Amino acid sequence: MTGLFLSPDLFPLHAAIVFLFGALVGSFLNVCIYRLPHGQSVNRPRRSFCPACGTRIAWYDNIPLVSYLALGALCRHCGAHIPFRYWLVELLTAVLFTAVFWVHGYTAATPLFLLLTGLLIIATFTDLDHWIIPDSISLGGAALGIAAALALSAASASGRWPRLSQTFYVPWPFDSMGAWRFAANSLVGAIFGFVMLWLIGVFGAMTFRKEAMGMGDMKLFACVGAFVGWQGCLLVLAIASFIGAAVGLSLIAAQWIVSRLWPAASSLPQAAPAASPAAVCEPSHAASPPAPEGGPQPLPVRERPRDRRLHHLPFGPYIALASYGVALFHHPMMDWMIRHLFWLDFFSK
Repeated sequence: MTGLFLSPDLFPLHAAIVFLFGALVGSFLNVCIYRLPHGQSVNRPRRSFCPACGTRIAWYDNIPLVSYLALGALCRHCGAHIPFRYWLVELLTAVLFTAVFWVHGYTAATPLFLLLTGLLIIATFTDLDHWIIPDSISLGGAALGIAAALALSAASASGRWPRLSQTFYVPWPFDSMGAWRFAANSLVGAIFGFVMLWLIGVFGAMTFRKEAMGMGDMKLFACVGAFVGWQGCLLVLAIASFIGAAVGLSLIAAQWIVSRLWPAASSLPQAAPAASPAAVCEPSHAASPPAPEGGPQPLPVRERPRDRRLHHLPFGPYIALASYGVALFHHPMMDWMIRHLFWLDFFSK
């Protein structure tokens, strides 16, 4: 029966199920993105509420992807506009979950990287909204990644998941540790990720004489390392730095062009955030009346740059995007890195 259910002929059906599951998870991620930065519980109150009027949302108005369109992006009770971001997170989660399943299929990597994807989505949007990444996501995610690796190692050691060795790339020096190499690589990856970004932050602070890397980014990198290992951290850092440099240079070039074409507009303080994706994906909670059970609490946020033209986005979204790419294409990326970077070829032997 299990073999019939996991038949490759049913793979498209399973992908559709994963898509629907991702939309449901995306609805829960929206709750986490809104509540966690305010220090609120994600399960109390259990039902979602309108941030504008505080009215509890009925189940038929909380169907992922459907209710937003059916209501015309308006609250049924007070008519307040529902930010597009909520629908976007549901769709994004569904699509990314489906991509993970499409690439990794019926392997141990699928549930592991589905978990990582959910954590990265929460980290991305909380960082965009408030410039913070909750410890429950970064450090909690690192603990979950290590625990998952321990569980997978135990399953592999007992022979219950024989294909596990084909799922994850585990480099030197753990390749001789048998089934427990997955857990060792996860633990060392979490430590390596945090220390690597901490050293970069220390070097950047000494060079530029100001904070170069936030503690939240370091903790997030520990979470990523727990899922992709120490060599995966190197890939993530390289890709995230490239994306950040490309986006930063593009925004600087666009700002330079705008300042030359419309000199008066470029001098206005409100003109700068328009070029930032953060300004588009950023719902404001400042004007919302108190929500149930005390409403949003003051946020322990780090201060945003006064001039958004100098720093359009935090580094967390770049880390998240790069981490997802490594999660999808871990094996081919690692093979390429080993072939082209000879010093890693030495460590992989």
